[in-house]
Amino acid sequence: MSQTIALIREGSESRPCSGGIAARLAEGLTLQLGSMNVKDPQPFMSGLPPSTVSDADDGYLRSALGSVGEEMYAEPEEEGPELDVASIHAFIGSHRSLTPNGVPKPKFLRQVSGTGLAPWEIHRPQKFVRDLVSRRCFPSGSRLLDAGCGLGDNALYIAKACPEVAVIGVDVVSRCLEFAEAKAKIRNMRGKVSFEVGDLTEQDPRRPSAASIAPTNNATYDIVVDSSTYHNFSDPERERYAATLKRLLKPGGLVYMNCMSEEETRPGGPSGRISVACLTNVFNRSNGWELEAVEDSIIELHPTFWAGRGVARLYTIRKL
Repeated sequence: MSQTIALIREGSESRPCSGGIAARLAEGLTLQLGSMNVKDPQPFMSGLPPSTVSDADDGYLRSALGSVGEEMYAEPEEEGPELDVASIHAFIGSHRSLTPNGVPKPKFLRQVSGTGLAPWEIHRPQKFVRDLVSRRCFPSGSRLLDAGCGLGDNALYIAKACPEVAVIGVDVVSRCLEFAEAKAKIRNMRGKVSFEVGDLTEQDPRRPSAASIAPTNNATYDIVVDSSTYHNFSDPERERYAATLKRLLKPGGLVYMNCMSEEETRPGGPSGRISVACLTNVFNRSNGWELEAVEDSIIELHPTFWAGRGVARLYTIRKL
């Protein structure tokens, strides 16, 4: 836990906090840091951005949110949770956050992504990322894409631990990237990671794409890190996502993909949990991929959700 506090506090400036994200992150950290008797995390929150979602954000999500699919907007959506940890976690645990095919509802994602309160927004790098760094899986001179980077904790950790690696984080939710940029500032890492809004499932060339994943960057990445992104997609979106990764990776490039396992049977989270057979339906030799390794893993979560961890697998996949 001391590492968590250090990562948040490092390089922070003393100025008044805005509402929204700062207040919600404070609430989440009160619970996460409770074991250290940190009752008021507000001093760690300076520099975080407002939590409002602009009309432009909403319009972008309606037109280009490939991780949930535009077709879902035609379905009636029930009222979402209050924006506090207990309400969000209870809502997810009841499956009410999902459409009938197991895809997260757009309205729910708009409400909670980037607030710092969702179970997956833990404000530190995931264990599998720390392990990959320890195993020296990110060699100097490589170019790395954090696909679905969320609040940026994995990308920032890799960039700090491996300064000779060029790290780019892409996410479809702009508010997440505002949060990631704020964390980069707090940790004195501005300019060390590039964050861009982009849809990794979009295949329509008529739609604008983030520069980092545009065709001009085809075959320029050595590594992709996927931390709980793939398992949120529908089957058609998984095909499109894999096609994007294949386009962006160099021949021989690697994907490190940490997905929730079908052995995780507790209610809540995505219903499309990933077995080895499910993964190899998409990532196989006929599609230009080689599955090199499958390892037992976990997804670290907020401590009040599933006691802080979900059952997962880490897949190492090579582009042929």
